[in-house]
Amino acid sequence: MPFQSILYNKEDHIAWITMNRPQSLNALNRSLWSELHQALEMAEKDEDVNVIVVTGAGRAFSAGDDIKDVASLQSPSEIREFFLNYAAPTVTKLIELTKPLIAAVNGYAYGGGCEIAMLCDLIVASEDAVFAVPEARVGALPPIASAIGAHLIGKHNASMLTLTGEPITAEEAKSMGMVNRVVPAEELKEAVKEVANKIMLSAPTSIKAIKKIMNKQFQLKDLEQAIEELIALFEVGEAREGHEAFIKKRPPKWASTG
Repeated sequence: MPFQSILYNKEDHIAWITMNRPQSLNALNRSLWSELHQALEMAEKDEDVNVIVVTGAGRAFSAGDDIKDVASLQSPSEIREFFLNYAAPTVTKLIELTKPLIAAVNGYAYGGGCEIAMLCDLIVASEDAVFAVPEARVGALPPIASAIGAHLIGKHNASMLTLTGEPITAEEAKSMGMVNRVVPAEELKEAVKEVANKIMLSAPTSIKAIKKIMNKQFQLKDLEQAIEELIALFEVGEAREGHEAFIKKRPPKWASTG
């Protein structure tokens, strides 16, 4: 299957899915969201694939949602379509995958990029990786971090990330339990392969059962509510102001703070 925004290859029973918009730091536009979903489905259905790895091309894992793409949405129906028809199905697929999923985080993992990594079973990060969920700074909210962040890394850690939007280093992310291993950038692929090979020593049926039990912690209704809240933020105006301010490189003017 030809992709425009994804690189897909298999190696020793590992499917490598690489987000491939390096010129925009792999920002998540409609094409990338859709193709990521397709690539995950392809890897899940392939009997020759035992472990799936998601990573990014160039200097970033992913800088999050494509701000220009999101800011171009004009009507409530367009906003709803973007989140419900592109982002939400991919997020649901990440949660419901039956095969082990590793995030190989290189460089920036911001916003939706950070949240994609959080949904993976394991995260191996390069020493220069940086994590952040700064959606509130553009008048939005991070649905995944808001809905299940407390379960993944604890309420106080999730609150610090989501309420301040401040970036953290790979080592800081490891200290809060979000990252499993931190390695030099040039060793990232080999470190991921090492982890994947250890996973493949376990029985596939056992892995599937373990993931089924663990994934029960992720309530899709909570994620759906978070997405509805995000859509509502665009309808009240501050999200539009935040995105416009980001594009124009100026501070946002929040109505609530004058």
